[in-house]
Amino acid sequence: MATKQQIPVVVARLTEFQEGFENLPDEDAHWVMMNGKEAVALCVTAIANRAKTVAQAVITLLSTIVATFTVPATTEKFVAKDKFKVDTGKKAKVRISHLGSNFKDWFLNKIEDPFAGSTISGRKLEKKSVDDQILAELGGNEAAETTLAEMWAAMEAQPNGEDGDLLNNGWANIFYVSDINGTLRAVDVDWLDGGWVVSALSVENPSKWRVGCRVFSRNSLAA
Repeated sequence: MATKQQIPVVVARLTEFQEGFENLPDEDAHWVMMNGKEAVALCVTAIANRAKTVAQAVITLLSTIVATFTVPATTEKFVAKDKFKVDTGKKAKVRISHLGSNFKDWFLNKIEDPFAGSTISGRKLEKKSVDDQILAELGGNEAAETTLAEMWAAMEAQPNGEDGDLLNNGWANIFYVSDINGTLRAVDVDWLDGGWVVSALSVENPSKWRVGCRVFSRNSLAA
């Protein structure tokens, strides 16, 4: 509660910046003049809730969850080069039309240990954004990180580009995965030319992902 000594100081400070009320519509200004007590109560409530309002404003890049899939526990190591092979033939376990040079350099020699399973969530990117902004909204690198095994599980569920959790319209499905050196990368999975195209970019890349891309993580901050 504000003290009796603080109240006149607060009023004086508001008076000092009274020109800010010029943005108040005429109808609202008239309401304030007729309902001073209620207007003060509204101001007090807005000020008291300012931290919550700011926190909510931070989460603006990503939508609520639009896709979810469960990855079962594994007992064997995930060997990237045994899974990610360019093959669009009818017998391909997962049709892959292209592997980017960065992905091959950074990930093909990666081997991941078995893990206990997880649930991955996908969200639509609502504003053009660079990776740093997306990672910050997801709670940082560690919170946003997924694995090749989890990404592969999503591809394996849509081996021929069927409808599912991954976008299959040529737009990016973005996963944040650590490479063979432990450096977090943005891995982009798109359905193009009759198969999945898998590429990788530095998270420091200045290019912005376009609106409509889908971002996947284990994190639920923006749920």
